[in-house]
Amino acid sequence: MMIFNWAFGWAVGFACAAGVLVSNLGNIRDLMFRSDAMWQFLALMFGSFGMTFGGVVAATAIMLLPTDENEGRGGGRRAPVLLPAYAFAKIRNPRM
Repeated sequence: MMIFNWAFGWAVGFACAAGVLVSNLGNIRDLMFRSDAMWQFLALMFGSFGMTFGGVVAATAIMLLPTDENEGRGGGRRAPVLLPAYAFAKIRNPRM
């Protein structure tokens, strides 16, 4: 199960790296094609995205394992949801 989650994270990382190249975010694709080190760039980009996303998905799978104390999903207690506090004010002199 752990290897499946790790491989799924690598696949998501590869998809995100491909999305960055397809969308040409920050002209990175154009810079890559003009460079002499295109294959090194691709290896570093896809490897780093895959390693990061694979590690995140695998760590999340470990943290969500059930424990002996509670039979549900693990991970501790839920954090409270913070909501914005709105402050209403009247406009004294509107400029027109």
